[in-house]
Amino acid sequence: MGPLQADHARRAERAIDDVERRAIILANPAFGGATVTTSNLIAAFTVLEPGDHAVPHRHTAAAIRFSTRAEGAVTVVNGRRLAMRPGDLILTPPLCWHGHINESDHRTIWFDAANMPLINTLDASFFEPGRRDDAEFFKVDEGNESGYRHSGEVTRRRLGEVSPGADDTLTVRYVDPLTGGSVMPTLDCYAVRLTPGVSSRRKRTTHNAVCLVVEGEGRSTIGDATFEWSKHDVFTIPHWTWASHQARGGNADLFVVTDRAVYERLELLREELG
Repeated sequence: MGPLQADHARRAERAIDDVERRAIILANPAFGGATVTTSNLIAAFTVLEPGDHAVPHRHTAAAIRFSTRAEGAVTVVNGRRLAMRPGDLILTPPLCWHGHINESDHRTIWFDAANMPLINTLDASFFEPGRRDDAEFFKVDEGNESGYRHSGEVTRRRLGEVSPGADDTLTVRYVDPLTGGSVMPTLDCYAVRLTPGVSSRRKRTTHNAVCLVVEGEGRSTIGDATFEWSKHDVFTIPHWTWASHQARGGNADLFVVTDRAVYERLELLREELG
């Protein structure tokens, strides 16, 4: 799936007004009309207008939110109030209550991803709605965020400190602070920085990836196709497909969400560098 051009706000103008969640689903045409982005992941952009409340709910799918233009929005996860600052990664683990509110005077947008296709394949999908009038849900204290929020500011600083990896990219893995492993048991997320003049080594793996361009522009060669991309475009890397990336004009930062942890736990993970 090639880049989705950054026209999300224009599309949101056509959204129905009387809704609690406006989501632009990134449905991959390679899957014949199924509402999926890769075989195990679904991605979207969520839009909240000023004053919007997204009613709390919970589900068995694991999900993440990555703040793109979400300043002024708040996500509440299991009683923890999390401000959404630029580049923040917010986690909603399986069966955690979560809801959203836009406390600003402008539209807020963030990137979502969840492993709902995997959960549906396993026939383990459960959903429980909260109460529409549950105002108390949004009046909780701002407690310990360590299990649910990863700071964009901290991630950007770490990208400036790490050395190039085997694939010639600067990569920071988001980790569970308790285990040191993947950020959730079935989702594995990374921040990747591409430096100008350096093409990443070709790589292929049995897992799938969805890539959000956080900053900069460049191009990726995935299989036999080359895609140009810029800020807030989205592209996918299908399993066992050679892929390499190159920034253009300056550094380019990507947020990458994968199902790598699933394949690792099932002992099905295989990775190669070209």
